[in-house]
Amino acid sequence: MSTITHEAEVQRQHPRYRLPVRCLHGGMPVSVIDLSVGGMGVRIGVVDARPSDIVELVLIFPFNGYELTLPVRAEVRYVNQDQGRVGMRFVDVSPRQHNLLRFILDAYLSGEVVEAGDVLDVVSRRNEGKTREVPQRPEPQGLVANMAYHGRSIAGYGAIVSITLLLLGFIGTGVFQKMYMIPAQSALITADLVTVPAPSSGQLTFVAAGNEVQAGEPLLTIQGPQGSSSIVIDSPCDCAIQARYNRPSSFVREGAPILVLREKTSTPYITASIPQSDVLRFYRGARAVVEYADGTLVRDVGIEPLPTYSDTDASAGRFLVKLSPGRELEDTAIGQPVSVIFDTFSGSTLGTAAGKVNASVSWAGAKIASLFRSGDKQDETQKVAKQPESSDDRRIATLK
Repeated sequence: MSTITHEAEVQRQHPRYRLPVRCLHGGMPVSVIDLSVGGMGVRIGVVDARPSDIVELVLIFPFNGYELTLPVRAEVRYVNQDQGRVGMRFVDVSPRQHNLLRFILDAYLSGEVVEAGDVLDVVSRRNEGKTREVPQRPEPQGLVANMAYHGRSIAGYGAIVSITLLLLGFIGTGVFQKMYMIPAQSALITADLVTVPAPSSGQLTFVAAGNEVQAGEPLLTIQGPQGSSSIVIDSPCDCAIQARYNRPSSFVREGAPILVLREKTSTPYITASIPQSDVLRFYRGARAVVEYADGTLVRDVGIEPLPTYSDTDASAGRFLVKLSPGRELEDTAIGQPVSVIFDTFSGSTLGTAAGKVNASVSWAGAKIASLFRSGDKQDETQKVAKQPESSDDRRIATLK
């Protein structure tokens, strides 16, 4: 059996192997003791060199039916007369030469070469693998089995399509709301109210009682400081008292609110504020959807004529919009918050195009329906013309 000798790391960088390889030096055969990727050992005799000398060698690897020659250059590292050995190290080895040596040594280690006299038959070995056939799934037999098999396939594809449509719908809804929906920053039910302030500082001696006052009735009386004359404020209209801020006998300062009045003929409405950055989108056209505190949802709420954008709105960073409530509201609902969302799709370029397409489709449908109706009328006229004349529910026959 061939042996593999590993020497100490300080002595060898690569392990040496005994392989069936021949060597020539100047056309004369050289006995090879062992071989490695980095060098080789030969017998003393043909090679007459001293350490550090460079010699030209030709390695011959026998294969089945041919030989592979590999010219190399080697540097003499030592000459051991006692063992009759000359140690050499390969120099100027190209990558191709190195790969070939590595391939032969790997073949030896993998078991391709067992004895020193074996022939290297690595090249003749077939390395392609065999393709393993995957067994086919048996076809379902019977009507029930076929229905179950195809039903599972259809259900799987249907689930994938449904999930895809749901995802696309979710994304599309988010994009649509981002582009065309403007939620109001704040919105509440209000009315045309009048705040009655204190005309001067003093003691409030009288405040109108009840929930309503007539025009000309006294609203409040203020006694001036240090017993000065009293000031009486009369009601400017037939109003309902919406709020009270002070009670009789309390001291008030000039300009402080005392009462809040609402004219009886005024009706509640909604005021909503939108961000300043969305004002231009709102002016192109918008529809309002209002949701009340009791859950009532009103669509296409009427929007009052848009007010002029004032400096006050610009400084506050908002734009106030007045809306009709779209339903009957009681006076007690004044002050309640509501949710308002403005839809600007109809005023956008895409919405205008969609409206034109819808109008065209409606016109075409009406035209086709009118043609069918005219055809039906002609048929009825012809049927009436073909019916025989009658008098007193008796047919009049023509005698020949």
